[in-house]
Order: sequence, then C-alpha cells, then structure tokens
Amino acid sequence: MTPLFTFSSEDALEPWERIDDVIMGGVSSSSLVRDSDGSAVFKGTLREEGGGFCGQRLKLLATPLDLSSASGLSLDCEAGPDADKRVWKMTCRVQQDRGEQVYQATFFPPSNKRGTITIPWSDFRLVRGPVLVPDAAPLDPPREVYQISLTISKFVQGATTTPLENFQAGAFRMKIYSVGTFGATPPAVEGGAAPRALTQKEQAAKIPLPFRLLNRIVSPLFGEQARRQRAAALLLAARGTSFLGRARLGLSWRARSLGLPRALARTLALASKDALIVALSIPARLLFKVVFGTIKLIKAGRRRLGLTS
Repeated sequence: MTPLFTFSSEDALEPWERIDDVIMGGVSSSSLVRDSDGSAVFKGTLREEGGGFCGQRLKLLATPLDLSSASGLSLDCEAGPDADKRVWKMTCRVQQDRGEQVYQATFFPPSNKRGTITIPWSDFRLVRGPVLVPDAAPLDPPREVYQISLTISKFVQGATTTPLENFQAGAFRMKIYSVGTFGATPPAVEGGAAPRALTQKEQAAKIPLPFRLLNRIVSPLFGEQARRQRAAALLLAARGTSFLGRARLGLSWRARSLGLPRALARTLALASKDALIVALSIPARLLFKVVFGTIKLIKAGRRRLGLTS
C-alpha cells in the first residue's frame, strides 16, 4: 500500500473540503477533524430528508496524480457501528473542471476495528450523481486524477436512485489513517509529496463564467443557510406546526438573544426573503436549465468538431 494522503501534520486537512447534501436542499452535515493518534475522523449526521449524503473531498489538484501504474485505491480506516447500514463510496475525478468525468465505487469499511480496504480500478464506474451512466466502461488505470472523494449515502450504486434497504439515518463516524493506492508505486508520489490543491481563487477560475454569475445572483437566496432554514420549516410543518406557530416559535427563539424589537425585524426580513425565493424559484430553475442546456450543446459541438477529447 502506498499512502497518498495522511493526516499526521497540522495542515493535513487543508486540501480537504466537505460536500454534504445541503447543496441540493438536504439537512445532513459532516466534518473532517484530526485526532491525537494522527488519523482524521470523518463524522456527522446523515439525514433522509433532501439529498441523503455526506462527503469529504480533495480540493481540485493543481496538477493531476498519475495513478496509471497502481492497481486501484486503498483506504486505511475504521468505521463505527452500523457501517453496513449506510452506503460508502469513493470517487475519482479525471478532469480538472467540475464537469462530468466522475467515476465512483462502493466499498465496505471494517466496523469497530482498523483495516485496509482495496478498490480496483475496474470497480469504478462513470456516474451522474448517485446514478450509473448506462453502458459506460469501467475506469481505465488513470493518468490524471484531480480529485478523490469519500461519501456516505443512503443510495446504492445503480441505474436509478435506489435507497439501501436497511438504511439507518443518524450519527456516523469513521477514522481515516490514510488514503492511497495498492499495487505498484505511482510516479506521482515517488518524490514523497502529492500535488498541491488549487486555491479558492484558482478553483473559482475553473467554474464556467455563466455559473459564476448565477452563483452571485442566487447564493444569498438559495445558499446553505437559507436551505437549512427552509428544511427546518418543512420539518416543523410535517410535525403539524402551523405557519403562525412556526413564526411564533422563530420569534421567541430570536427574542432570547436579540431582544423583541430586533427579533421582530429579523422575522419580517426572513418572511420577505422567503416570499422572494418563492417568486424567483421558477424563473431561476428555467435559467439554470437554459445555461446547462447551452453548455451541453457547446460541448457536443466541440466533440463533433474534434476540438476536445
């Protein structure tokens, strides 16, 4: 086994970032923290509402890892109890952008004991979200890997978004000692150091201009905080709390820390924001469809003209 990423140094977590289901309206949450024994702990709370997944991933690498000489990826880890009641996945991104070349494989971590799992390249299949791309070939030994991700999910890998039969929501925990490869030592790590991750500015530059513009427009209205607030409101509504009841509950919570006048102002501001979100949601969805459709047409045209691989 050849470690690519370990967690013994103070800055070992810097290249990693979380990718939870709040990006699609869910309420799950996770974190990656260093432990005193030199491992990292991937932990959080997995919820069924919304997306139903939590993840930690490398930030996009400035230069790719050449892993073509290795046989696959390895993970030295120890999962908590009920590991078999969640779906664990490892993902490789083989393009530097946030495009579609993402390959994913499921794995089964050891529960309540440390062990190393190995995932051959043949297990990695092309996916769109949690769904397999039909008739796509498995991943060839990759010469360019720009990102590796670890995900815990309620969905099994398949042609449809199918939940695990015995899925169990709630708290989860997995200790990670290293993420690496097995088989031959990749040239990318013979020098003893993995490539650096892109900075936030460099990552932003990789996002297509239309998405950057859209993000500035919709982020204040549809960002993570706003989605969590809406998810909480929906949960209260499902439990039978009326609109006025939810408003009174929110007002009382805010009044404890802000005082009644500021709490009233905050409540009115949130109500106005919710009304604006409802008004903008339909045109925003249409705008996203137009942008995604245009980008797909451009990519298809470039492929037909032989301008891209």
